[in-house]
Amino acid sequence: MKLRFLTPSDVPLASADVSLIESLRREMLRRPGIVEERDIQAADALVVHEPWAYREWRYVDKLIADPVIGRFSHKTYTVNSDDAAAGLLRGAYSCLPKNRFDPALHAATPFLVQPNEQVPALAGTRRAPATHLATWRGNPKSNRGLRERLLGQYSGAAGFKVEATQSWLNHGVDEKLHYVQLVRSGKFSLCPAGWAAASLRIFESMALGVAPVIIADEFVEPAGPDWQAFSLRVKESDLASLESILQQYAGRHEAMGERAYEAWCKHFHPSRLVAYYADTLLRCMRTSAGSGSPASDIERWRSRRMYKANGWTVPQRLSNRLRKLLHS
Repeated sequence: MKLRFLTPSDVPLASADVSLIESLRREMLRRPGIVEERDIQAADALVVHEPWAYREWRYVDKLIADPVIGRFSHKTYTVNSDDAAAGLLRGAYSCLPKNRFDPALHAATPFLVQPNEQVPALAGTRRAPATHLATWRGNPKSNRGLRERLLGQYSGAAGFKVEATQSWLNHGVDEKLHYVQLVRSGKFSLCPAGWAAASLRIFESMALGVAPVIIADEFVEPAGPDWQAFSLRVKESDLASLESILQQYAGRHEAMGERAYEAWCKHFHPSRLVAYYADTLLRCMRTSAGSGSPASDIERWRSRRMYKANGWTVPQRLSNRLRKLLHS
């Protein structure tokens, strides 16, 4: 397979930070049968790292106008970590929700960045017996409906330790350590959806040997681990029944935590992530090789289904604008 790795000099929509694309380039070229092709037209697949952004409906026009992606969208594969990923391009997404996820085009991946250095530092270390049934600490503003319900129902509830913070990835050392200690003090770690269904907390909990409880209906599990062996999925509508659900599994929490840590080490350890992304992209390329065309991509991008799934229809945009005005 002949690959071309795109940089900002090739396409203006590529991330200015080329460290990831260079890491992927080195890793993917180690694979048997993978070679680099400098000619964009002759390449079998193009790899681009899209910078983090909130992409609204006008981004479709930017993709079409791009001199490379507009011509070769059918063989362009992205690495994307947007909280509100649209799922326009084929490729690997850390936050693409289920309602926009197409297994023929997309693959789910873990987060590449670990902002809390205390997590890998304490991963695998022995912890004291759990003193809480379940714990959570996070910012409720990222999902007021779900996270405020979680705080309202379980703040002060026996067996639960849930806390709100106003920080946004700007936590100090003491707060980072407190978070880790809180997670490790629970039999289960609650992982409600925030801006995205995917949450760093899911992978952090695995690293800390605590079974994650995924309360995010739209979360797509990255391939590899046996998720049923170490995690629980609780529907957002079943939040009020959380205690009774967890009690059914409380006797297995230690074994589930051990399996969570083993899965993290095997698949999501920082030393494994670039290889994981490389393998994921190659699977994605082989799955969709030879399918589609720029014309069919544009038709999919402009479809009512795509617009509705992303909240881009005119009524949805007007409703969102009105909601923001009322909230402000």
